Amino acid sequence: MKTIYTILLVLIGQVVYSQTLQGHYEGKLTRGGSVQLISFDFDGDKTTYAIPEIGYHDVVTEKIWKKDTLNVKTYYGDFYCFLNKKTGDLTGVSKEMNPKIQIHLKKAAKKKKNFSEEEITFTNANVSLSGVLFKPKNSGEPTHYVILIQRSGWEDRNTPWYHSLGYILASKGIGVLLYDKRGCGKSTGDFSKANFNDLADDAASAFNYLAGRKDLNSAKIGFLGASQGGWLAPLAANKVSNCGFAILVVGPAVSLYEQDKNRVQYTLKDEGYSKESIDSALHYSSLFFKYIQTNDAKDWEAVKTYASAIKDEKWIDQLDVPQSPNGDDIIWWRANAYDPTETLKKVRCPVLSIFGEKDVLVPPTENINKMEAYLKQAGVAHKIVTIKDCSHDMITTESLNGTNWKWRKQPREFVNSIFEWIKR
Repeated sequence: MKTIYTILLVLIGQVVYSQTLQGHYEGKLTRGGSVQLISFDFDGDKTTYAIPEIGYHDVVTEKIWKKDTLNVKTYYGDFYCFLNKKTGDLTGVSKEMNPKIQIHLKKAAKKKKNFSEEEITFTNANVSLSGVLFKPKNSGEPTHYVILIQRSGWEDRNTPWYHSLGYILASKGIGVLLYDKRGCGKSTGDFSKANFNDLADDAASAFNYLAGRKDLNSAKIGFLGASQGGWLAPLAANKVSNCGFAILVVGPAVSLYEQDKNRVQYTLKDEGYSKESIDSALHYSSLFFKYIQTNDAKDWEAVKTYASAIKDEKWIDQLDVPQSPNGDDIIWWRANAYDPTETLKKVRCPVLSIFGEKDVLVPPTENINKMEAYLKQAGVAHKIVTIKDCSHDMITTESLNGTNWKWRKQPREFVNSIFEWIKR
């Protein structure tokens, strides 16, 4: 009985201890003598964090108590933190990083958001799409709204990159519609079985929903898509009336086939592989896409034969090596044989195109000239910007120079370019 009583006291103590961590905490990350600011909000079971310099705001994350240790997940991996009961400070260290990142947080007053959030639902045919509407609190002037179109893969309203961008734009007075991609979050459907036209129709439905909301006092409504969303944004813009603008963040001006070959070439080059290795990988990609287009048995045999010859190469994981001639990956490539050329030539709204100087997935050298030529032919106002030192996520690279650490950052030019293009 005494043992049971002791165990209960310990458990109650741990529960009380964990519940003391509520509210807003601000502090810093320290590595190699360099500092980056970070904050956390502990609100019941929900935990969010912000690292403003990388453009992360209100990012939902996990927190796990293990005895007297708090484990929290961030952009920089897991941190193990301890709460000083006397001072109320949280201190800790990163788990994966080397050299380690130190964290130190103090409780502080939370700043209020200058926008409200509304849960919304709209439809595209038999697909129900759910999301959130960020509505700036302004003086009653008409508000510009932007619809954020997701990238490839599973993404919803809480995906850090998109949620943070919506937060930033709403804080600057831009209305934002951020929806869960079909089959993600609270939206129905299956994005893995949808083609580009289906996904663009989802975005167009979001536009029509906003245009029908007379209570919003909206001015211009437009689209912003990143990566795959950069292909979809002009496609969606051409499906609606009176689109105010389209913003393509690392949006390719080349076809899916070309973009994937570019990805292979520039990624292997960035990782230091020889020209011979890169040429070999590109040869495989050419065989693969030839089979995708012809569906010929001889072309399938050529793919299998060459895949077998290179199966032990370290860079094999960069390639799509199908296990069967009609697997899901083959079906997907055939259903999405998309080339944006004609769409860009026919776009009717102003277009801002943003590239990252060090992007190996959508390299500027392979896309800028084509983007310029297509938009010039479309005859619309346009601007093409390349952000220095940025990779595909529009955050600068990191480095360790001796003992000095250079943190990753989201350049102000990135958000300012978007804001100015919407407000122009």
